Amino acid sequence: MWMIDPRIMCDKHLLGEHGELHKFLKSWEKQVSIQGRIQNNSIEPISYKSRHDLLAREMVLRGMNHQSPIEQPDFSYLPPDHLNYKVDTRESRKLLVTRCQRCRARAYELWDQKP
Repeated sequence: MWMIDPRIMCDKHLLGEHGELHKFLKSWEKQVSIQGRIQNNSIEPISYKSRHDLLAREMVLRGMNHQSPIEQPDFSYLPPDHLNYKVDTRESRKLLVTRCQRCRARAYELWDQKP
């Protein structure tokens, strides 16, 4: 979960994050540990459904088809520090715009700056 403004994300990253949210639903039902995702700054459990809905809204705005709603997973099995973990969005944004030229271009356009 990048947890950054979806308007910055290129189609590939937008669809990728959306797909991962669906992909991991079965893991959360099995109460899989999220320690690795916490260490990688890549999950914010309490924001799971709201993040999905934000990505879905952006997909629709871009003319993509979205017909896969989700419910908030039951993360009650997690220790409080994992359950309440917040993604460092500055680090996340920095990493994404460093990795992806398209996301970087979208970010500069959104921030009204030149690359």
